[in-house]
Amino acid sequence: MMRDWLDLARESVLNPRLGAARLMLMPLPDAALPLTLALLAVLNGIVYGLILSPVVVLSPVLLALISGAIIWLSAWLLTLVGARLGGHGQFPALLRMVLWLQAIRLVAQVALVLLSALVPPLAPMVGMAAGVWGLYMMVCFVTEAHGFPTRWKAVAALAAVFVLTLVLASLLVAMIGEPAGLAD
Repeated sequence: MMRDWLDLARESVLNPRLGAARLMLMPLPDAALPLTLALLAVLNGIVYGLILSPVVVLSPVLLALISGAIIWLSAWLLTLVGARLGGHGQFPALLRMVLWLQAIRLVAQVALVLLSALVPPLAPMVGMAAGVWGLYMMVCFVTEAHGFPTRWKAVAALAAVFVLTLVLASLLVAMIGEPAGLAD
């Protein structure tokens, strides 16, 4: 079973569209998505709590909640925006895609932290390459999940979701205010 997941991770990185198709066909129990969301939220909270500045980090629990909310919101917005662009992806499929890519990104982040400790000058270049490739992977996964004929609709969906997320985050900060210590 673990071998299947490692093969899927390799395929997702080397051939994202094929990896996305394979991920959508994998049978998962009903509880897998919410449990994976919770696990990734907690792991993100821990990793961000360790690598971010203490001024930014309020608590790992808050980071985990924010991370989980962003993952869920991203999948939900990708579902809505993709449908507006003619896609047929459903929320569980998009959540599965976002969770899988988040797991891969988390592994890449930990590897980058280790690389920055071992070979500091190389880490920014590898980080930039990983970020660009991660965006390409996301485009391929959204294309596959929605059944878009080209990647351009996925690019448009991701751009719209990015703008919507910025607007929603700005509204949220305006409503509750910014955390103490960030303005200093």
